[in-house]
Amino acid sequence: MIRSSKLHTLSAVAFAILLPVAAFATTTTAAKSTAASNSKTHLAAASKKAPKMPAVDINSASKDDLMKLGLTDELAQKIIDGRPYKSKAELSTKKILTKAEYRKVRGHVIAKQETKMGTAPEGSKTEEAKETKTEETKESTGK
Repeated sequence: MIRSSKLHTLSAVAFAILLPVAAFATTTTAAKSTAASNSKTHLAAASKKAPKMPAVDINSASKDDLMKLGLTDELAQKIIDGRPYKSKAELSTKKILTKAEYRKVRGHVIAKQETKMGTAPEGSKTEEAKETKTEETKESTGK
């Protein structure tokens, strides 16, 4: 009988110690998940409020436009001096920007290809050439 009483007492003490610990662990986990969801909601709201800036064309942007991206005066001048660019990745491959600097601006820049007025880009057909080819095809097939 004494053993049984000691066992019941020991069980009650263990239960009394473990119950608050388990309750604390549950509330801490719930608080963390609530805080995480609140921060996600806050970030989503902040991103909706901030207007997205249009991408800056590195082939035609002014020095001031490039500096608005957080680049220094020297880096902006290096970009201007290295023009034209076929892609924005050339900023890193031509060693104009370090990889870290490129990672900061790559989402904010583009590299448009300039074409001369009245001329088609190399490798494309003009409307006139397309019409001539269709006329030749019609004559050769007799349609």
